[in-house]
Amino acid sequence: MADRKPVVFFHVMKCGGTSVRRGLALGVARERTGAGVFELDGQAAIEAVGGNDKQNWEFRDSLLSYVLDTMSPTIVLGHFRFCDRHARHLDDAHFVTVLRAPVDRYLSLYKYRRYKEGVHVPVAGSFADFVETRRFRSEGHAIVGAFCGRADLDPHSDEAIDAAVRTLGRFAAIGFIDRLDDFAADVRVLVGRKVTIPRMNASPAPADLDDLGADPELMDRVREICAPDQQVFDRVAGATGGA
Repeated sequence: MADRKPVVFFHVMKCGGTSVRRGLALGVARERTGAGVFELDGQAAIEAVGGNDKQNWEFRDSLLSYVLDTMSPTIVLGHFRFCDRHARHLDDAHFVTVLRAPVDRYLSLYKYRRYKEGVHVPVAGSFADFVETRRFRSEGHAIVGAFCGRADLDPHSDEAIDAAVRTLGRFAAIGFIDRLDDFAADVRVLVGRKVTIPRMNASPAPADLDDLGADPELMDRVREICAPDQQVFDRVAGATGGA
């Protein structure tokens, strides 16, 4: 390997993470599971804290620090968020992530929660209902929340958006879902091993749902909801050549 720093993959939901997790584990650690691979079990994490969302994220924040401080993983994978206290590991670990255009991610999330069997927090209503549900409106700033570093910041604020952009600017590699081969090549440079990202997890939604975004007024609302993440995405993509 180019060096022995662990690779830490921050998996933002519906950003190709299942494919990326598999490709990184096999490429970086040479095994999907094993002593070198620490992969967060999301359901177990939820159950460990009784399902409370705030406590769930606080547990994951502490768990990531614990893993990096006390274990010697080759790779860490999971739905984590970056906290300011994790910054001390930026020099001794390769932090990486993959991003997706926020509106596309939002549409994909609805399809996943509406049509995927066995998901945590499924939905049964229409896309219009989904958009106006408070819990899912918060998905419009999921990227900001994952990378701004502080849970007390208003994710719609310039402070939080700027902080998320700064954080991502310090990551060792940032990929984009439509350019995963480029991301794999960047990780290969970091670790000195070939990484291949497979194509997995086709959408569970019916084929005739392709017109989900056909309502102009509804899509204007979606773009409004996703505005914080869109600002981060556009700035990061512009800075990295991902746009």
